[in-house]
Amino acid sequence: MGDDGAEGEAPRCVGCGRRVRTLFVQYSPGNIRLMKCDVCKAVADPYIECEFMIILIDLILHKTRAYRHLLFNKLHIGSSLDKGILCQFILMHIVLDACIHFHL
Repeated sequence: MGDDGAEGEAPRCVGCGRRVRTLFVQYSPGNIRLMKCDVCKAVADPYIECEFMIILIDLILHKTRAYRHLLFNKLHIGSSLDKGILCQFILMHIVLDACIHFHL
């Protein structure tokens, strides 16, 4: 069918990590329905509706679902600005984590 090339770009369920066909269906502007994962039967990516600060808090708390959202479902959609912000966040997180472990 020719979907093999697009399969590498397919979004993933943040719960189980499996590929999903789509994350949501848009009926009209501002009216979307989040799709469920066929494997785990949970909403594939509830972070679509969340503000960035909620996602940032979940990243600080090391929630796997938040990391999967950013790495698999957000970065290929967003611009290079999103990648720059993520790189800065990761660097800041590593430095602060090192300060905590070494009691600086």
